[in-house]
Amino acid sequence: MSYDLYLLRTDADGAAEAYERLEEAEEREPTAAEEHHLRQLAADLQAASPGLDLSEPETGFLLQLGYERERPVVIDIDVGGITMSWSYGLNDPRPALDQVEGYLRVFERHGYVAYDPQLERVYEPSRDFADAAEIHRDVRERVFEQASAEPRPWWKRLLGSG
Repeated sequence: MSYDLYLLRTDADGAAEAYERLEEAEEREPTAAEEHHLRQLAADLQAASPGLDLSEPETGFLLQLGYERERPVVIDIDVGGITMSWSYGLNDPRPALDQVEGYLRVFERHGYVAYDPQLERVYEPSRDFADAAEIHRDVRERVFEQASAEPRPWWKRLLGSG
């Protein structure tokens, strides 16, 4: 379970509609120009964050950044969409949110805006940092509270008591 931002090639006014259309996008291979652009984007993200790893599947097109070195933020770049995510398992979302801010500068130079479906708006670090951190803490508390709660005996669950 993760907090996700979707990177969209649109202006801020059209981000919500572009996000809604993501589900309708068909899987396909990128054109040569699209692949060149996405690989340049990945290279620029690596240049902005030294040590950021890049991995690819053996078949199909998908660029994944941040998985091998256990970074707070991971990025998936595909022709159908780009996501930037961090786990609700993090105790403190601050390192992830700080990394997001740095990555967003690169995405903005490439013509992307970050749509935050949790907040239902374009994500702007100066405005949304505190809200994103609060959502992270709330979800984390609920998830870990449920996971650590002692299960009720089967007969109490069946009868809806205790």
